[in-house]
Amino acid sequence: MQLPARVEYPIFAVGDLHGRVEWLDKLVARLRTRPEWPAAKFVFLGDLVDRCPDVKELVSRVLALIAEKPGSTCVTGNHDLALVRGAGLDGIPSAEWVARYASNYDHKPTFQSYLGRTPDYMPAGRWEKELADLKQAMPAEHSEFLASLPWVAEAEGHIFLHNGLSPALDCTASVQLECLRRKVWDRATVNPRFGTDTDRLFNAEYPVWLGADKHLSAHPLPLPGKVQVTGHVMVPAPDANAVRIRIDTSGGVCEPLTACVLTGPTAPPVFVASNG
Repeated sequence: MQLPARVEYPIFAVGDLHGRVEWLDKLVARLRTRPEWPAAKFVFLGDLVDRCPDVKELVSRVLALIAEKPGSTCVTGNHDLALVRGAGLDGIPSAEWVARYASNYDHKPTFQSYLGRTPDYMPAGRWEKELADLKQAMPAEHSEFLASLPWVAEAEGHIFLHNGLSPALDCTASVQLECLRRKVWDRATVNPRFGTDTDRLFNAEYPVWLGADKHLSAHPLPLPGKVQVTGHVMVPAPDANAVRIRIDTSGGVCEPLTACVLTGPTAPPVFVASNG
């Protein structure tokens, strides 16, 4: 599936979903009453999977909304990346992500949603078989969609990504944006600054922009002329300044799920909550 890299205003940006289809339905019902609805496009900020057992229904709902609103898109979250790379939805499973998805991610609801059961981990090799079973059980449309998600989407005055640009990389914000466009993440290109956590903990398979450095949510490297709209780190209320807008108010844990309404490149954000 080829999702658009550029999105036109008005835009409804929606925070991390984590299978919460009922919250998305409530939020969309509220958005349908807004004057921007007829021309609006959706940008989903990633983390569609894990935490809630309605993942399969949620992914179907997101696909339906993207189809209803041509020009809409969704970017990759770290949970989506973990599933895609761990189960090999984009090819051969990554040993790094096979292990990380088992130990670092609340994956059981995703298995429950697609397989009707939670996974087993023993004996040795069982977890890898469970991931293969999960991949086989997923509808092709879901696998292809999750595997094809871009790392960034752009509008005239905003970019949309799961986490944020990094001041710990010795490259400009514009170079980082180009890497996001091309899905490039390697030490030689991004050049982590010596002595930073990004340098010491560098993981060639886990870009900081998608979640490896949670500090970037609150304190991203500014991108001149554009505001970064992000999720990833749960906040008690939408948090906006001249550099970034953070809207993950649910984390898949509690309402509200929040949408950020953007009517133009310099218009102030308007926030809509699923629970009113």
